[in-house]
Amino acid sequence: MELYQLRTFVAVAEEGNFTKAGKRVHATQPAVSSHIKSLEEELGVLLFDRTPRGVELTAAGSELIGDAIEVLDAAEKLQVRAVTLQGEVSGKLAIGLCTDPQYLNVSGLLEHIGERFPKLNLKLVQSPSGVILNELRAKNLDAGFIFSGNPYRDVTALRLAEPGYVIMGAARWQQKLERATPDELAEFTWVMPTTHCPFRELQLNIFKEFSISPAQTIGADSEQVIRQLVVDGKALSLVREDEAPELVASGRAVVCPSLGRHPVELNFVYRTAQAEDPALRALTDVVRQLWSL
Repeated sequence: MELYQLRTFVAVAEEGNFTKAGKRVHATQPAVSSHIKSLEEELGVLLFDRTPRGVELTAAGSELIGDAIEVLDAAEKLQVRAVTLQGEVSGKLAIGLCTDPQYLNVSGLLEHIGERFPKLNLKLVQSPSGVILNELRAKNLDAGFIFSGNPYRDVTALRLAEPGYVIMGAARWQQKLERATPDELAEFTWVMPTTHCPFRELQLNIFKEFSISPAQTIGADSEQVIRQLVVDGKALSLVREDEAPELVASGRAVVCPSLGRHPVELNFVYRTAQAEDPALRALTDVVRQLWSL
């Protein structure tokens, strides 16, 4: 059996769909089907059952999926071990950014890396947290900052902070927002993050907690776009707590006090199997230093 077959096996098991798994491992749907068929023939067992919603692991597949993950982890650790024999820290690392670089102290990160590890090159990629996790596990990213917890056993998460979020609207709505009932808040347009963003679940929980049923929503993930929609009076939205004072002081936006503060996790994540890679270890050490861990 080949490692690419095991990667496809794990991807299909976690995605529950051949097409989505193919995007993750950069293979076409027919290629994914071929990988699984060949692996099933070699192992002598059926790994998946087809269902109306996609595919599900068989009993045998459920028994073998953990072993497949361990084999892939061992292979990655072998590659990492080989790199450690090369000596000086060098190479390239792709890092996912879930929010603005200033908040994540990217300037400090680049400065420290440049001083301590001049042969280590970083590539920065801005994406929603859910996309960063998926790209990390697909090995398209080496590490990343995410707003969410870590549901995967093959990913290590370092909790950096717990920033709060508040609901904000245009300054001209101040009196309305100070005394608005749930029904009145539902009359506003709301910005709704996409399914790749953990703030979608947070927003849905707020709607449920305060019995708000918005009549209209706008889909957006870019924080810059969201802030502009708020300031322009186009919608209500979640805004990071540290950004609120400047928006209020400048007379551009106000906080909706009745909806309170909502904390989220900010984590730095990387694949556990890559933990001893010298380049990643150097990056992780700098992150720990910058965030005083």
